[in-house]
Amino acid sequence: MPSQHHYFKKFNELDETDFKIISEMTRDCPEGPRNVRRIAAKLSLPQQTVNYRVLRLEQKNLVRFRATVNESVLGLSNYVVMVTVKPGLLHENKEGTATNSGTFLTCFPVWRLLKEVHGGSSHGFFVQYSIPTEKEEDLRSFLGTLQEIGCIEKVNYFYSVTSRFSTKPSLELYKKIRKEVAQGRKVSFNWENWVDGFDYAKEAVLTEEVPPKRKYEFSYEHLLTLFHLERNLREKFVSIAKSTGESSAKVRGWFKDVCKHNLIADCRVELYPTDPQISANLVLKLEFNKSSDLGRFISHLDQMPYPTTYQKVLQKNVVFVHTIIPSHEYFDFHNAFETLSRRHDVFSEFDQYVSTYYSRSDNIKLFETYSRKDKVWLFSFDVMRRFLKKKLDDTRFEF
Repeated sequence: MPSQHHYFKKFNELDETDFKIISEMTRDCPEGPRNVRRIAAKLSLPQQTVNYRVLRLEQKNLVRFRATVNESVLGLSNYVVMVTVKPGLLHENKEGTATNSGTFLTCFPVWRLLKEVHGGSSHGFFVQYSIPTEKEEDLRSFLGTLQEIGCIEKVNYFYSVTSRFSTKPSLELYKKIRKEVAQGRKVSFNWENWVDGFDYAKEAVLTEEVPPKRKYEFSYEHLLTLFHLERNLREKFVSIAKSTGESSAKVRGWFKDVCKHNLIADCRVELYPTDPQISANLVLKLEFNKSSDLGRFISHLDQMPYPTTYQKVLQKNVVFVHTIIPSHEYFDFHNAFETLSRRHDVFSEFDQYVSTYYSRSDNIKLFETYSRKDKVWLFSFDVMRRFLKKKLDDTRFEF
C-alpha cells in the first residue's frame, strides 16, 4: 500500500466535489464506497459525474477506503496492551537487520496495530491484539514470558476494547484546509474554537460489540475477503477472485455474507491534509468522569480535521485516541485538552504518548491465524511461545 505521506502529497488534487463524494462514501458503510448509484442519488449529482470522479480517485490513487473489521462476530476480542521497555534496547538478527522489542511482541500475527511510544519518562510499545475470547490468559502468559526474559519491563495497560472507529470530519473542514494547502500556507486549526464548541456537542451513542447470540459460521474464504477489504474496500471482485482462485461470482457472495453478518464495523479513508512525516503522532488515554461526557467528546472529535481513530474500553468510561496533528499545533492542542478538562471537568485521567511516523505498523492478515482445515483459530500460549522461540533463535544477542 502507498504510504500516508503519499496521500498527503495527493491531498492538493482534491476539490469540493471530491470531498462531498468522499464524505458520503465513508458515512454509508460497508456498501457505500462500492455503490456509486446510491452516492449520486444522495448528493443529487449525475451518476456519470460520480462515476468519473470515483474512477479518477482510484486511477490516480488520491484516497483509499478501508474496512474496519468487527472482530466480535468472528469470536475474537480486542485487547490494547501498553508495555514499557528499556530505552535503546536494540538487537541484530543473523541477517544483520536491526530489531527491537516490538518484533517479539508481534511474533505471531494476532496483533493488529503496533506503535513505539514515548510519554514522560516511559518508553515502550502500544499493541492491539485480536484473539479468541476465551484465550485472554494465554495472552497474559505470553506477556509474562516476555517480561521474564527481559524483552519488556512491565505491562502498563491491559484493556479489552471495541474495534477501531474513524472520525468523519465535516466537508467545511476539508475545504478550509484544502484552501490553505493550495495557497502554500501552514495548515492551521483553531483549537480554542474547538473547545468552545464542546458546549454544543451532541452525545454519540457508543455501542460495545457483543458476540452474536447465534454463532456465525464463517469460512477461511470470508477471512480472505476481509483481508482484501481492509486493504481496499473498493477492490474489484474479479481482482479478489484472481488471488483466491475462485470465480468473481463466489467472491460477490462472500461480500454479501460479510455485509449481512456485520463483519465490517466501519469505513476509514486514507486522506492526510497534514504531512505525517513531520507531524505529531499522538496516542491518548482518556478517562472520563461521566459516560455522557465521553459520548459528547467522541461526537466532537468529528470537528477535528485530522486523521483520528478511537477505541472504547469495555465497561469503562475510558477511550484510546490516535491522531496526527501538525507539529506546530502541538502546544495549542495540549492547551485545548487542559482547558476542556478545567472548564468542563471532563477527564479524571489524561495520559499522552508521542509516536513516530516510522514506528506505526498494521497487520490485516487475520486469515493467517485460522485453520482452513479444522475451522478454528490457531492461538494459544504454546503457539505464541513456539513463534517467540523462533524469533529469539534468529537474534544474536540475549536480552
